[in-house]
Amino acid sequence: MTTVHEWTGLEAHALRLALRMSVRVFAQHLGVAPRTVAKWDHLGVATRPRPDTQAILDTALSRADSAAHLRFETLLLELGQGADQGLRVTRVGPRAWDYETWTDDLDRAVVALSRQNFSYAADLLNRWLTLYDPHALDDKGLYLFARSTTLLGDLQRDQGAVTGPLSARRSYLNARSIYAQLDIPRRIAQLNLSLAVVAEMSGQLDAAAEEYEALAVDDRLSPRDRSRARLWVGTALSKNGKNDYAARLMRAAVREFENLGEPEDWSVAHQKLALACRGAGDLTEALRLIDLARASAVTDVPMQRVRLETAYGHILLSDRDTMDDGLMILDHAAREAAQHGLAHQLRSIEGIQRTIQGETRLPLPRRSGSSRVSVKQQQVITDEQWRHARTIWDYHQMHHDLRHCDAAIGLGSHDLGVARAAVELYHAGWFPLLVFSGATSSTTAARFPRGEAVHYREHALELGMPDEAILLEPNATNTGQNISFSRDVLADAGHHPASVLLISKPYMERRAYATVRKVWPQVEVVCASEPLELDGYVSSIGDPKLVIDMLVGDLQRVIEYPKLGYAIEQPVPGEVHDAYQALLRAGFDSRLLTP
Repeated sequence: MTTVHEWTGLEAHALRLALRMSVRVFAQHLGVAPRTVAKWDHLGVATRPRPDTQAILDTALSRADSAAHLRFETLLLELGQGADQGLRVTRVGPRAWDYETWTDDLDRAVVALSRQNFSYAADLLNRWLTLYDPHALDDKGLYLFARSTTLLGDLQRDQGAVTGPLSARRSYLNARSIYAQLDIPRRIAQLNLSLAVVAEMSGQLDAAAEEYEALAVDDRLSPRDRSRARLWVGTALSKNGKNDYAARLMRAAVREFENLGEPEDWSVAHQKLALACRGAGDLTEALRLIDLARASAVTDVPMQRVRLETAYGHILLSDRDTMDDGLMILDHAAREAAQHGLAHQLRSIEGIQRTIQGETRLPLPRRSGSSRVSVKQQQVITDEQWRHARTIWDYHQMHHDLRHCDAAIGLGSHDLGVARAAVELYHAGWFPLLVFSGATSSTTAARFPRGEAVHYREHALELGMPDEAILLEPNATNTGQNISFSRDVLADAGHHPASVLLISKPYMERRAYATVRKVWPQVEVVCASEPLELDGYVSSIGDPKLVIDMLVGDLQRVIEYPKLGYAIEQPVPGEVHDAYQALLRAGFDSRLLTP
């Protein structure tokens, strides 16, 4: 149904034509004089009916059937164009055919997501999510709104936006609240499963495993979903180094998928089980299982191809005799992940590549013997040291609320996550123009031989950011130059922003903020970074000690740089200072300033 904000002669004339009535019949229908109707037809928007007549017209419109409503809107669009008027009606809620079209669009969005056609899927979902206020929908409309929000969460998850205000987690929570209002327990449990996946992707492995365990025996879920939960318990445990028990759970899930007749899930389970066997040091079994997964996989889906090739490459890298083949397969998987905008998969691949190619020098798993210990155990980092690291990690982040800025600056470093975050923030509409800044340094020359800014730009283009929205600053070799040189690049292009979104590594936000306040005090600054917790960032880098060394090194710079005139002073709380001193005493000092 539709309503009119304010009736004029134009809307009244359109209603008469939509009802297919003559002037005299329409006047009798409303209970007004024929000359009044004739005046509406003649004067159009130049005349407005009296308030009591406005109410009569509202009643006539509300009693019209659906076909008349459609003719009314069409006539208003046609008549309004000639009178330089827009469509001045509001839909109160979806019509019957709107529900059908909405349902059809959701089915099309599911297909688009399965093919990683994210742009088309987003268009299909947002046309409905932006059209209606959920508070004004009936139960059927609310159900479709919740389904749309859930699929939006799936899209954000597949693109790697797992936490933050515009993320899969937020969409899943919103959808769950609607299903709770509608009292649909099965959908609520399914969203709990999706939220556990998001927790696992963001590095919260223990919390994810605990939630999976509860859902694996939750009667609200179908047998297939409960089997998936059991499989994902094993996945989370395997990522946390508990490979033997993980493998037992995964083998049980494999049997259940076989009994349920789910070949796609059966293949995925073999892929995950192969990685657990790799982690446990049983490469022979890992290769046998990954071969089964590759032979039975659905390979027309880009996401599954990338996951499968990533697992295969990772297993091959565990044997020095097949390491070259593994690197080649991972490189191909990385290119396909970038091509389809699969940011989370790309981060995983890059973490594996960094580990194997020597940036972190982690030991390879043994072919036989006891289970491989976790990365945390390999580095012999105590629980107390992890607590200190989290204290400093939280201090380094400014926790600014996002708001629209005139421009953004992506600060060059070794971490492509800066480019990924920039692309996601651009697509979310937080800024119209971006400067990537950075030359090379001793730590990035091998990884980014043509310069940090150049490689960032190439990565952003692969992820779908338009070239015209990117400016390059290829000369800066420190954070102060990143800021001042980027300001000059913007000015040369005719831009003098009053506000800047400063995008950096997560643990560099505070130092970047202190620097820009010193170098460019006139500009309003909002700091942002890839939305990762410490555990998730450690997983993406692959070397816990290196990450903690970098946290300590950046905190030293926050303390010392103001004395050198590079930045403004930042207060350092006592617990942060104590954590810093404790980690220094423990030997986390490889990234300190040289005397």
